[in-house]
Amino acid sequence: MKICLINNLYKPFNRGGAEKVCETIAAGLRQASHEVLIITTKPRGRKSQIPNPKSQIYYLNSGYYNLNKLPKFLRIFWHVWDLFNIISYFKIKRILRENKCEAVITNNLMGLGFLTPLAIRKLGISHLHIAHDLQLIHPSGLMYYGQEGTVDSFFAEIYSSLCRRLFTYPAVIFPSRWLKDLYVKRNFFTQAKIYVLPNPMETTPRPKQLAGNFKFLFLGQIEKHKGVFLLINALNKLKEKYPDVELLLAGNGSQTERARRQAAGNKNIKFLGWQADEAANRLLSSSHCLVYPSLVYENCPNAIELALAAGLPVLASNLGGIPELLNDGAGVLFKPADANDLAEKMAWLIANKNNLSALIEAGKRQAAAFKTENYIKKLEEAMEL
Repeated sequence: MKICLINNLYKPFNRGGAEKVCETIAAGLRQASHEVLIITTKPRGRKSQIPNPKSQIYYLNSGYYNLNKLPKFLRIFWHVWDLFNIISYFKIKRILRENKCEAVITNNLMGLGFLTPLAIRKLGISHLHIAHDLQLIHPSGLMYYGQEGTVDSFFAEIYSSLCRRLFTYPAVIFPSRWLKDLYVKRNFFTQAKIYVLPNPMETTPRPKQLAGNFKFLFLGQIEKHKGVFLLINALNKLKEKYPDVELLLAGNGSQTERARRQAAGNKNIKFLGWQADEAANRLLSSSHCLVYPSLVYENCPNAIELALAAGLPVLASNLGGIPELLNDGAGVLFKPADANDLAEKMAWLIANKNNLSALIEAGKRQAAAFKTENYIKKLEEAMEL
């Protein structure tokens, strides 16, 4: 069967977990003998540089990739245009029709135009949507801890009301119960079949190579909402008692230079830049603990799934869908946005580094739910393929 995957970003312009999920799903569908087509976006004026020239990937020009560089008042106009982007509507409709696609799986659509579901309905194609964040409730897709009221602001209410009418899917997958409950409470997808299914994850088991000082690993974007500054602050609190403990920051983002300045007084904080899959796997094998200090409500973080599958203990914010990934003793949670509690939990992990086997084994059991093969079977069932 020919299946189209649609997401607003894809390699080589990937920068978040949703893109990795799409890549994993595409590989899984091909392994299950489906033909896969991908529709995504690229910055205007940039070449796509497709890794495999034979890949059926369509890149539509969009301002989404550089949206955060626009002033806030211009972003409002951009979002209004994106809601009713008739140009993308016709382009996507033409691509689906010409390629004779039999099913479509949509993900994040911001930047591709929110008329995309209408184009799919008009063609009568089987359609499944995967919700990755709050993007249909608030245009930023973010809800900060302690600022939950932002998603109920006047502007957000107008925006989400429009999205409720535009996004009427026949079937929706939520990677966490938390995200499902958030959308259902706001009367989204009232006619849809709803499934809760953690994101798929393919990892190659590696022997642990733990040597030297205790190493905490951060794997993600260097942005304020990811809690990087909170993490640096917490590590500095441990500096006197544990002077040799290291923090590896693997990622990049708009706040990298600011983070470097904050960490300048601590030689044990190392900035590694963005890490490709193989390099990220090596870091997971050689670190003692993954720290995920997000300040926003997250759904099903890719980095946490990777760490659990690799047998790496996880310390994370007690927010959103994260507790679901770390239930039954699969990880350690700390109070969100609390540097003192984070530092205390980090100190506990250091002091108990030789007694974490139960934590690690619980994480591996939890990771069994992430197998791509099982996920693809659930997708096929949901789409009645």
